Amino acid sequence: MAATVHIDANRTWGGGQAQSLGLATALAANGERTHFIVQAGSALAARLEGTDLPWEGASLRGLSGALAVPQLSRRLRELAPEVVHVHDSASHAIAGLAARRAGSAKIVVTRRTEFPLRGSWLGRLKYDRWCDRLICISEAVRRRCLEGGVPAERMVVIPDFVDCAHFDPAVVGSVERREGPTIAMVGRLARSKGHGVLLRAMKGVVRAVPNAHLVISGEGEEEASLRREAELQGVAGNVEFAGFVPDVRAVLAAADVFVMPSLEEGLGVAVLEAMAMAKPVVVSNAGGLPEAVAEGETGLIGPAGDPEALGEALVSLLTDPERARKMGQAGRARARSEFDKPRVVERIRALYESVLAGGQ
Repeated sequence: MAATVHIDANRTWGGGQAQSLGLATALAANGERTHFIVQAGSALAARLEGTDLPWEGASLRGLSGALAVPQLSRRLRELAPEVVHVHDSASHAIAGLAARRAGSAKIVVTRRTEFPLRGSWLGRLKYDRWCDRLICISEAVRRRCLEGGVPAERMVVIPDFVDCAHFDPAVVGSVERREGPTIAMVGRLARSKGHGVLLRAMKGVVRAVPNAHLVISGEGEEEASLRREAELQGVAGNVEFAGFVPDVRAVLAAADVFVMPSLEEGLGVAVLEAMAMAKPVVVSNAGGLPEAVAEGETGLIGPAGDPEALGEALVSLLTDPERARKMGQAGRARARSEFDKPRVVERIRALYESVLAGGQ
């Protein structure tokens, strides 16, 4: 069992924070010495207040984080972990430098985005000196890192997980459903998530299925422009902006189809959650999404940025409930066999042991 410190500098709550908190909590529940350091005042800090997990807030970002490297390094020496696991790019340089200064702990970094790596001197330091092993959540992310110069032997593909015991339609039970078929999308309201493409696709969906309804759960900087787009496409009456939903299981349970039309995506935790809830999914071919979905078996995959193809895929499932049901059942089976939390956590724990033993 490895003693670990987990570091996550994100201010807001998202899929990555659910992963880092879920991993640390699972390790602690297994009796492993685990500690969390997060950005002070972050949404993750607020979540940690309701747990028994040892944690603390610190400056981990930007200039204040850089100035606090000596303090963070001293704290890591006090905690004396065997592994420092950095869960986000924002804190990689600061946490990596502090960990190296602190002593002999191995540094494991998770990369969840498929953005190209920066070719700066800082980028080279981050992956050459401040990273003993890089976890890529999909093959798409690994390819990006390989293109950016990260040695293949330093990387391993371990996907994000979904807690299939939590995201279980049998546990959620019956929920209130709308009249007419419902499409659900969960994710931050950002351009990269493809909401604009979806709203343009909805014009064709509503033409074919007039009582179709789209529920968009999430917050973000694009909300005002997306509301305008819904008006422009003439589908505002068929679209609900539900805002941030603390527990999306009810949203998923009430949906007939889940959609994620991202323009960029590391893997797509929300897709895994929808599959675990036995929902058929329609996704774009961006990033790691095709690795999450078995085309034609658990869902449909279309070209990113193509509203017409997206609309046709949605209509095909909304108008064929039996096919959608079978895809949903296959999706839950895939979530359980490939992405279930205990399975993925064990792979990460085994990686810690391998790194500590000096293996690949």
